[in-house]
Amino acid sequence: MEKRKIIIDGAHFSSIEGFYDEIDRLLTKDLTWRTGHNMDAFHDLLRGGFGVHEYGEDIDFYWINSDKSRCDFGYDATVLYWEKILEKCHPSNRQMVSENIRAANERIGRTLFDIITDIILNKEDVYDHTLSFDRQ
Repeated sequence: MEKRKIIIDGAHFSSIEGFYDEIDRLLTKDLTWRTGHNMDAFHDLLRGGFGVHEYGEDIDFYWINSDKSRCDFGYDATVLYWEKILEKCHPSNRQMVSENIRAANERIGRTLFDIITDIILNKEDVYDHTLSFDRQ
C-alpha cells in the first residue's frame, strides 16, 4: 500500500505558531474544535485520526523550502521556544528547560527544526513516517 504524501512548505510560515497553523491545515479536516498549538498536540496529529489520515497510518512527508525553515527554526527561535515553555512549565522541569535555553544560547545541541523533524520521524510510535527535503 502506498503511503499518503503530505507536503510541508516552509514558505507558508516563519514562526512556530505559523508552523502549527500549517500542520493543522495539512493534518486536520472538518474539526469543530481548535487543536493545541504545542509539540504534544503536533505529535497527536501525526498519529492520525483527525480527518486526513487514519490513526497509525504511515505518511511520506516532503518538506519544501526547508532551508528557510531550518533558518527560521534555528537557535534564536529555539531560545524563544524554550523561554515560552519556561513561563508555564512545572517547577520540576524548570532546570531542564533552563539548560535547554542555555545550550541554545550557546549554539549547542538540537534546534527547534531538529526537534520538529525528530517528532515526525519518531520510530517508537504507531507510525513509520518518512521525511525528505527540497532545499530551495
